[in-house]
Amino acid sequence: MEPNKFRESRQAINRMCDHIDQLIEKKAMEESKASFEEVNAELEALRPQAEGEIQERSVKNLGMKLNILQGKISKLKAKKTTTRRSGTAKSLIVWDEERVGQLSAPFLKKVFANMAGDKDAKVFFGTTGKGIRPNYRIEFNDKRVLGFTGSGHKPQEDLPASGAKNLSPPFAFEVIEAALMNKK
Repeated sequence: MEPNKFRESRQAINRMCDHIDQLIEKKAMEESKASFEEVNAELEALRPQAEGEIQERSVKNLGMKLNILQGKISKLKAKKTTTRRSGTAKSLIVWDEERVGQLSAPFLKKVFANMAGDKDAKVFFGTTGKGIRPNYRIEFNDKRVLGFTGSGHKPQEDLPASGAKNLSPPFAFEVIEAALMNKK
């Protein structure tokens, strides 16, 4: 290839590489990938036209530069579309006696069993999720508080703060017992 034309092509590819590097700095993954495909096509078109040792070495160096850019692009993460804090917040479940009565009989049996026959115990259900197997907290008569997972009814180590916004109002022992009796 004529040296001046080759130099112009090489400089154009270098400018495109610099542009991609700037896009990577801005963490613009999609734009970086699109520009990379474009510059890669340019280099592939230039490769067979290289004549002589200098032009071939120049093409090889540009190829190494593109490999480095490709590695940087692969480390970029896609932008999240919506987040809980900045996007629309999920609606919390509103628990009432009717909703408690809709819980499955096996679930209610385990909640009832975990209340350990304490007629003064109160249950607080989690207000996040789908409300099918909610996590729950039991406050016993002796002021002891235990949290349980909804899926396995296993005790939880860490409990949210006592005034947590993700908990329902308390439901008395009698409410759980009545809901369970209605399932039989």
